[in-house]
Amino acid sequence: MNTKIAYMDETGNPDLDTSKGGASSHFLIAAVIVDEHQNTAFVEAAEALQKKHFQGSEIKSSNVRAKGGHSRRIKILRDVLELNFKFYALAIDKDRINKDSGLQFKKSFIKYLNGKVYGSLFQHYADINVIADETGSPEFSQSLKTYVEKNHIPDLFVESRFELVPSKNYVGVQIADFIAGSLAQMYEGKANAALKEICLEMISTHSVGVDEWPIRFSRRFNSDTTTEGMDRAIKDYAFNQAQIYLERNRNNHDDEVKWQICVLEFLLFQSHWNDALDYVPTHALKSHLRESGYEGISDHILRSSIIAKLRDSDVLIASSNKGYKIPVQFSDMYDFAVRVDSQVVPQLQRLRKARKNLLMATSNELDILKGPNFVNLVAFLDRLQD
Repeated sequence: MNTKIAYMDETGNPDLDTSKGGASSHFLIAAVIVDEHQNTAFVEAAEALQKKHFQGSEIKSSNVRAKGGHSRRIKILRDVLELNFKFYALAIDKDRINKDSGLQFKKSFIKYLNGKVYGSLFQHYADINVIADETGSPEFSQSLKTYVEKNHIPDLFVESRFELVPSKNYVGVQIADFIAGSLAQMYEGKANAALKEICLEMISTHSVGVDEWPIRFSRRFNSDTTTEGMDRAIKDYAFNQAQIYLERNRNNHDDEVKWQICVLEFLLFQSHWNDALDYVPTHALKSHLRESGYEGISDHILRSSIIAKLRDSDVLIASSNKGYKIPVQFSDMYDFAVRVDSQVVPQLQRLRKARKNLLMATSNELDILKGPNFVNLVAFLDRLQD
């Protein structure tokens, strides 16, 4: 099994009152994900970066100032992009959190939102060792560890593990800190065009997902009947349905559901951060599943146990001969309708013809669709034209 190591750190403060001086509007958590067999090479390369840009001292995003148009941060990020890793991040918009909720308390905030990231990692990867920066007092660190093991690790008998460590001793955690801090510059509106560009490049080339929380649900869809209005309605509905499915199944540890979550999160990521007009080919989805530790997923399993089951759960997924995508415009669903029409209708017509011929050949004694199992199918066939 392809074991992963995830180095985690965060940036921002948990205070929900963003009007206070020095309070951040967002709280960012990042997890740097490395294949276990490549971890030694990753650590050596990260330590070389540490010596080059920080003279061997701890890599801390907060120590890199914005002067010179973020020139120093951009140089460091260019070298970060040369490292062999993937990352996952969660961006929390504190202004959209109820100020009277339990998250107003620092310990609850840290436990709940870090727990969302831990849960996503344990759900997404079949075998992973999470190494996170220790938070607060030893007593709180232990309570956080107990909370994660109780609520987010699917099975304490599996190989996945969770540990809290001092960041100064783990350069991987320091890289996570720098990524979180750099993304925070973008979310806080402090990044210039050059910094935004390299952050988006990092997301495009190295990320397996950048989620935003709280989730934005659009309860009212645009009634505009123009092409632009209909496209927006389709996109809003598709993204809402996908997020509802993820929220409902986040703690479901059934293998097929985990595959479905893995694929759906990847499709959402591609639609949100990469070119939303592009389809994701089947081989790319299977490659992502393998990277997540799910081996042996055939084309048939992808279609029948993942895509079909997601659609059965009211998730909107468009497909064409180019692959799959979360639809963002009317033409995506039109492509899907064309694909179904070209595949399903001819098969139904062939079945109708075979049934008709056998009935004629046996003087109506042999009906291959006789019985209660095919009532709906017979109704469809009866409506088809020769």
